[in-house]
Amino acid sequence: MERLDSRLDAVLGTSPTCEVIGRGFAWAEGPTWDQKRRRLYFSDIPPNKMMSWKSGSGISVWRSPAGAGGAGPGANPGTNGLLYLPGEDALLVCDQDTRSILKYALGRPAAPDVVVRGAAGAAFNSPNDLVMASDGRLFFTDPPFGLDGGLKSIARMRSVNGVYCRAPSGQIALIDGTLVAPNGIGLSPGDQHLYVSVSDAASPWIVRYARAGSGWLRDQSTWFDMSRFLAGNTPGAPDGMAIASNGIVFATAPGGVAILTPEAQLLGMIRTGRATGNCCFGEGGSTLFITSDDILLRVRTKVSGLGFRTL
Repeated sequence: MERLDSRLDAVLGTSPTCEVIGRGFAWAEGPTWDQKRRRLYFSDIPPNKMMSWKSGSGISVWRSPAGAGGAGPGANPGTNGLLYLPGEDALLVCDQDTRSILKYALGRPAAPDVVVRGAAGAAFNSPNDLVMASDGRLFFTDPPFGLDGGLKSIARMRSVNGVYCRAPSGQIALIDGTLVAPNGIGLSPGDQHLYVSVSDAASPWIVRYARAGSGWLRDQSTWFDMSRFLAGNTPGAPDGMAIASNGIVFATAPGGVAILTPEAQLLGMIRTGRATGNCCFGEGGSTLFITSDDILLRVRTKVSGLGFRTL
């Protein structure tokens, strides 16, 4: 733990620890917490598996293959971002196979429902990460990271790597098509601000949008520049994030997880020494789970994640 500001003590305590609770993954990503079953789900992308962790039981394979099948030319099979919906007891899955977001009802066998899929000739590139607002709007990013060649992939179906919003009616709107590599995404308390990380070496940023009527307006300046973490060939890039109920942002960064105030002040870092894909809150709401390359980490915090009751 790297303490840069005394206010970090109110977030992590004075003697925080980072516990490794799983090892041996190819690239762990997209964690989400199942509040009903007290279980963590996450993607292990290269071997096309969806994993789970439960206290007392440890790591197990939850779904293999993870992807829905039928990956077309240039698409790598597997899943990325996951999101548990407690009100529906369902799991939203960014499915690389179908370039879609699917919804799996938990607790009963059923084919997934399609939540996001492009019309014929207008498929998405590879939905990557997602977050849901309190009114049911679903926000997601669509870079080509699930395709052969990544940003240079000839299998891209859209000319922009977009940030999108899906309304409860099913209508999908483009919020921003100017970012080079939009990746992780999160909402502030009250859904007043939308954060998006940019996984680009030339612009390793977190950008922020504010609600503006029925739309979103991007801040004129970069909300937080992560280029400071790239010194010394530190592995990784800005990726996923988790937001606490008091607005603190836990944002994956080169070499770990940056802890930021809503005013973009850096309080400290959880240094993993690895490329770090994503994080989420779980257990009672005050545990941060981190997927970092080949390992799964757990950190106890003094704050509570959004969607959990305040401690």
